[in-house]
Amino acid sequence: MPEPTEQGWPVFELWQKYEDIAMHFNDLLIRLRTQALGAIAALVTIIGVFAKSGEDRQTSWEMVAFAFAILLAFWIAIWVIDFCYYNRLLKGAVAALLEVEKQSNAKLYHRPIDMSTKIEAAVEGRLKREPKAWQLGLGRWAFYVLVAFTLLGGFIFSLCQALT
Repeated sequence: MPEPTEQGWPVFELWQKYEDIAMHFNDLLIRLRTQALGAIAALVTIIGVFAKSGEDRQTSWEMVAFAFAILLAFWIAIWVIDFCYYNRLLKGAVAALLEVEKQSNAKLYHRPIDMSTKIEAAVEGRLKREPKAWQLGLGRWAFYVLVAFTLLGGFIFSLCQALT
């Protein structure tokens, strides 16, 4: 990246760096979500296979219920990491990127470099929210809630089977 001038950093080069960082956080989130979903799906499949192979029906269903409870706890932990940390990193990076884009309409140089400041504010929950931010969050909530309800349903069903 070129050195800054008295006017600041060349806006296009700074925008490229900010974009790279935002995309890095986006990639981390996509990998976290898809790998967690894949792990849950694989483990549920394995649980189903082992549940059918047990001789004692009640013990098998108790083990399945326990496994679903563990998976639900795992899923909640992934949700916490996503919503309380990784997603905030992305929001801070995007906020800084949008600020550079906004200033690029009027200036060829940008001052100051503030991506870390924006990311810090987002992680601490101090970043101003955009008016339509809830619409973007709806998809994330649906993703986690659907899987959580499925795991909870598996736990309840397994527990009911163990008790009958």
